[in-house]
Amino acid sequence: MTARIQALDKHTDVLRLHASENVYGASSFVLEAVAEELSNLHRYPDSEGTELVHAIAGFHGVAPERVSIGNGVDEIILLLVLALADGTRAALTTDATFPSYRESMRATGQPYTTCALRDYRVPVDDLAARLRDGAPFAFVCTPHNPTGGVLDEAAITTLHQAAIAGGGVLIVDEAYGEFAAAGFASSLPAAATGRNICVMKTFSKAYGLAGLRVGYVVGDPAVIAKVNRLHPAVPYHVNRLAQRAAVAALADQRFMRESVARTVDTREHLRDRLHALGLRSLPSQGNFVLVHLGLAHESLVMLLRANGFAVRDTADMGLPHHIRVSIGTPEQMQAFLDGLADLLPLR
Repeated sequence: MTARIQALDKHTDVLRLHASENVYGASSFVLEAVAEELSNLHRYPDSEGTELVHAIAGFHGVAPERVSIGNGVDEIILLLVLALADGTRAALTTDATFPSYRESMRATGQPYTTCALRDYRVPVDDLAARLRDGAPFAFVCTPHNPTGGVLDEAAITTLHQAAIAGGGVLIVDEAYGEFAAAGFASSLPAAATGRNICVMKTFSKAYGLAGLRVGYVVGDPAVIAKVNRLHPAVPYHVNRLAQRAAVAALADQRFMRESVARTVDTREHLRDRLHALGLRSLPSQGNFVLVHLGLAHESLVMLLRANGFAVRDTADMGLPHHIRVSIGTPEQMQAFLDGLADLLPLR
């Protein structure tokens, strides 16, 4: 019990293992930049985010015309849907994935269809066939939220070529890409020079800026131009602190890599311990693990919450009987494992 209490969030008395946050926080570069910017809170931010756009473009080696920023990836998703809206043809995503794709399409009245996962994997052939048939755009997540799986280079190429053939746009969500293993097949090289493809990234995960909400998209300049034409509707959508913090975060890659390495080590240890408890978890390349709990998952989720452990029930994402567990510090994960071991006999 003592270990559990010490691991809890001091503000909520709950161990937050449901939101895929970075428990190691933000770089000291970021904290210093935000502190300096506090004296400017009475001034509006740069509505075009010029410094941040150029910092992102320089970091990825792309032209600024291929970059647009937003208030988190959620806003980027909404802006992309609005920019690419087609009232007659159905857009695409998969079942059992990040809900914001569907929510943005529902909110805007964009028709869409979904493709079912196959053994927890993105159905590349199904998506490619529908893109070739003229789907206006498709959202694909890699590393996949919430399964943690990734697409290989051949799969990305197949989907991109299908989008080109059908005149649509492939939108790849790489929010968790920094946590993937060496050799991860990022779509950024294609988005840096090609057409019909965009890649979304975030500062919320690996960089620890979830509270400031900064996302961005790199890709086809024709699509980026359409997205940017929507910005005047909400001209100050990325605030001053967020813009300064994101620029500073990019400048401290060492901190980011160290926090990612610690997270990955803890993630693999968690999977080993879950296996020892007799629970199945999927190999993950994100900062979370998907765990199969079986038919009693609802009662176990409630028991965990009642004992101070907030985990993500993925039933509403299309994966009933599973939970997604975010990776915390080794001490936090040990507290979670101890609590889980005590509760499993009560299922």
